[in-house]
Amino acid sequence: MSQIRLLKEPGYIYDLLFIFYLRFNKQYYINMLENSGKQADVKFFNDILEKFSDIPDDLYVFFHAIENGRCFFATQYFNPYKEQFTTTYNFKLIQKELTDSDQLLRALIRFYFYEISDEKIDACMNSTLELFSLIKTSHYSTEVKSKLYEFFIHPEPYVRTLHFELIAKEFMLSQYYEKNYQKILDVYNQTTFEILSKKLKGLDDLKFIKKNNQESLYVSYCLINKFSLNFFGVREGVVYLLGYDYLSILDFVKNKTDLSLLDFGNALCEESRVKILELLLEREEVTCKDLEKIFSFSGSTAYHHITMLTRIGLVKTRNEGKTILYGLNRKYFSAIIGVLSRYSER
Repeated sequence: MSQIRLLKEPGYIYDLLFIFYLRFNKQYYINMLENSGKQADVKFFNDILEKFSDIPDDLYVFFHAIENGRCFFATQYFNPYKEQFTTTYNFKLIQKELTDSDQLLRALIRFYFYEISDEKIDACMNSTLELFSLIKTSHYSTEVKSKLYEFFIHPEPYVRTLHFELIAKEFMLSQYYEKNYQKILDVYNQTTFEILSKKLKGLDDLKFIKKNNQESLYVSYCLINKFSLNFFGVREGVVYLLGYDYLSILDFVKNKTDLSLLDFGNALCEESRVKILELLLEREEVTCKDLEKIFSFSGSTAYHHITMLTRIGLVKTRNEGKTILYGLNRKYFSAIIGVLSRYSER
């Protein structure tokens, strides 16, 4: 029988970041709950916000969600560390990384303006006029532009506030985990490889894990983001990031039929993403490095485009050793044809 190994830190840190994410994107998340039939759980998240209250507006630029629900902090300080989820990833590591203020500011510029060159970032780091011109001509709303102006005029106080609030909320979260960790243990003790494989059938295929390495499946549970359902390919296999109540939302995720034409349109409105789909039609599978080379993308631009296509469902992933391969998700296109057929002649 394949063994599932329990990790605390990835889920714990994900919960910490989610507290801040929820503070600045409450309506976005509540809309997701309502769409999935979880309206009754809105109170749970309101209670969480009340318990971890007093998060200042100064942290807006770090946790505000831009297109596709992404926020800077998770994009910069969670997702890129997936290879360390099974070893050294913890709160102290994040604190250490945040001491590099120059890296933080450059990453913020890259996040909000992902298509600009490294040379342009250098210019923005050396000149607020250059940066403010970039903000002014961007597609962002007046509110986002205003927050970016305020932050980059004098970023040091905002960064200090970030450090302080993370420490304060991490302490509160540690106490919350002490009182409620049994919920995680209960779910973990009732889960086997076979059960997880059956429950997640249609979302991901776990057979390759059993075939190649019996100890390469890791699970990390969340107490705050209790509906979390994510997975990360790592060198050892896969790390599943699951909310302790993920089973209650699983059927909605697996059987979702209300494919969003808006998401589909957003994916195809960028010529580069259409070219990526054409390439996948021709080559079957590609890596992020392939996209950089073929289309002369920067690393962050390639990652942004392929991540957007993957998140919406047009593209699926497969791990081959340390390499992530991307291919067309033909089931998605079959489903979207059904949605579009409503607008055709009867």
